[in-house]
Amino acid sequence: MTQILRKSTPVLVVERIEPAIAFWTKLGLQPTTQVPDDKAGDGRLAFVILAGEAVEVMYQTVASVQADLQASTTLQDAFPSRPQQVCLFIEVSDLADIEARLEGEKLVMPRRTTFYGMAETAYAEPCGNIAVFAQRVAQGAG
Repeated sequence: MTQILRKSTPVLVVERIEPAIAFWTKLGLQPTTQVPDDKAGDGRLAFVILAGEAVEVMYQTVASVQADLQASTTLQDAFPSRPQQVCLFIEVSDLADIEARLEGEKLVMPRRTTFYGMAETAYAEPCGNIAVFAQRVAQGAG
């Protein structure tokens, strides 16, 4: 069977994008696309794509989503009018490196080893979303 789904990139809907950029740049993601919020008039962003070698995250403001949906009352009813919290699960090659890079960020789940063979830790990024970072470990460890 032919692979129909090719890629999935989360779009995190937030009030302000700028606070999240530094969090992700600590982990090697860089803004590749930035769309200014022309209505704000203060240099704020309406949309950003942050990308690295294998990970991409997008942010869009609530105001920008609402502006995109104004043409369709059906879509307006389907989308939230406020930020929605998202929990991202990101597999990494070196969990200790992630922890070092995110020192000082809001830790919401200290490192643990799961029954399914992953060492995991989680941080709240500045916009309120949760990023769980996980590294495969030997089964039965911890």
